[in-house]
Amino acid sequence: MKTTKLKCVKCSKIQPLHNSYFCSFCGSILKVDYDYLPDKKSFEKILLSNERSLWKYKDMLPVKNESNIISLGEGFTPLVPLKNILPDIELYGKAEYLNPTASFKDRPSSVGISVAKEQGATTVAVASSGNAGVSVAAYAAKEKMRCIVCIPKNTSIGKVSQLLAYGAEVNFVNGGYSDCFNLVSQLCEKFGYANLTSTYINPYTVEGDKTVAYELYEQFQEVPDWIIVPIGTGPLLAGVWRGFNELKEMGIIQKLPRMVGVQAKNCSPIAQAYKENREVHSALDWSETLAGGIADQLVGYEQDGDYTNYLINKSGGDFVILSEDEILDIWKKLPLVEGIFAEPTGACSVGAAKKLFDDGIIKKDDSVVSLITGHGLKAPDLVEKFMNDINIPTVSKIDDFNNTK
Repeated sequence: MKTTKLKCVKCSKIQPLHNSYFCSFCGSILKVDYDYLPDKKSFEKILLSNERSLWKYKDMLPVKNESNIISLGEGFTPLVPLKNILPDIELYGKAEYLNPTASFKDRPSSVGISVAKEQGATTVAVASSGNAGVSVAAYAAKEKMRCIVCIPKNTSIGKVSQLLAYGAEVNFVNGGYSDCFNLVSQLCEKFGYANLTSTYINPYTVEGDKTVAYELYEQFQEVPDWIIVPIGTGPLLAGVWRGFNELKEMGIIQKLPRMVGVQAKNCSPIAQAYKENREVHSALDWSETLAGGIADQLVGYEQDGDYTNYLINKSGGDFVILSEDEILDIWKKLPLVEGIFAEPTGACSVGAAKKLFDDGIIKKDDSVVSLITGHGLKAPDLVEKFMNDINIPTVSKIDDFNNTK
């Protein structure tokens, strides 16, 4: 599966493999283009490997020399049955919060930074709402690369703590995620740093996301009817969709899943455009949301949202918008009934499954996979914020236990 070029998703023009972020002909999104896919027999041989990281699929990824791979053991996250929260459907949570830095971002970071190393980069930069920055910082530390991270000033203390632990150069930005995105884009253009921001800006990071599809095929032994993904801009959804399409092209599977995106009502530029069947407009009137990991205003890169909506439509899927009350409800309920403590962004995918079932879109006995993208410890401040809703007894001696029953 040789990688020799990049291809524009809009005009299909071919460009060489290098540190490119936009099509030089039309300015649209680039994706990695392969000369060929392995045949069915070759892929089935890959499946026999005992390797337990996403690099099991290295033949399907854009790193030419294995010596350039930077890995912390990412991938191969569990597929957990969620039988209590929605007993009428076959619902699973893909536990992406069990990746090395506690979010799915380790997939795109590992692949993206490995390609950056192969291309000679010594400094990487990333715009982030927290998780992507943490992830890139960890992989940069392993390779002793300089790592520059730009995050909104209201980023959770849990994520900031991780960034500092990994030695990242942390820069707080006034404004939202889009302000961070545009600042890092300018920085990388001026100084030639590798931009590992995990939107569509880096075509190599999306390739890491597609390994979710390969794993789901191995774990599920068939194709789920629905896959639900929290959406900031959409590369995780795009990567998973691409992975399943590659499996179909190789003759491994016959059908494709329906892809569902989910955004918070307070910042939902892509979802609103999907519902209104129009092009995406940036969210200039956005407000804070519990699901800060998907609060992307898309200022200056609205085309990312258009591409995500194109893929959702192509899959026959849907888009869900959750209110703050709905996000809070599912975030609090998930650990209580399923034992899964996710950050609110990750819990959104399960909330979307519930909403689609309640609305009659997901049918009884449908198989559904919700990608639970980040761990609850990413946002410890939220637990403290809502502590008043939890009855926690105080004890000082053995007799006190009788009074707490």
